[in-house]
Amino acid sequence: MTLNQLKKSIALLIGVLYISGASTANAGEDGSPFEGIYVGLAATKATFEASALYRDAMVEDQLSNFNGVTGSSHGDSWGGGLLAGYGLNYGPVYFGAEAVFLVEKGSTTFTDGTTDIRIAKSNTFDINARVGFTVSDKAMIYGLGGYTGAVLKSLGTNGIQEERGLDYNKRVTGFQFGGGVEIAVMENIAARMEYTRANINDAVFLDGTDEFTFQPETSRIMFSIVLHMY
Repeated sequence: MTLNQLKKSIALLIGVLYISGASTANAGEDGSPFEGIYVGLAATKATFEASALYRDAMVEDQLSNFNGVTGSSHGDSWGGGLLAGYGLNYGPVYFGAEAVFLVEKGSTTFTDGTTDIRIAKSNTFDINARVGFTVSDKAMIYGLGGYTGAVLKSLGTNGIQEERGLDYNKRVTGFQFGGGVEIAVMENIAARMEYTRANINDAVFLDGTDEFTFQPETSRIMFSIVLHMY
């Protein structure tokens, strides 16, 4: 999804949900439907991309299985998970903190023309700060930024981890940022659409004499249904 398509989707979501949310939403202590503790369910469409630096460690009596990266491919993936957080309004300004756990299966495959190695994301845990602005009594726009930690896995060259006793299962961390819109649609229930990008720290994998330094980047569109417990 391009940035323009994302803008159009968010604008359409605001219009549809604002009209459909005809019943008056309850409010938190400061009269805002977005205050207090909340939990939610999330569905995501994510892109996991990675570049790779390769070198042959040239260990004596061991042969390399790879001869440099000549191409790569990746694809989008669907996922889902849980979120929880707390928010406060000071007039129209909103401040909040949130934790998110998602299962996402994006991957990138690298090849030297004959041999492949695949790096995949298994799950993600995020902790974000959110700052927003209520544009009506039912709608809020916000930005976010914070920590992200992703579990990366690989089965080694040609996917034969089991034969070599390799265990590539590592959590790498990074920083993410983004923004979105939240709409109060029913009593205590809100719908949210957001977009985030993350720059994740490098991950180094050894496979015999082959050393791969993966440099991942992720982007995500997330739709959530949120229950505010006030």
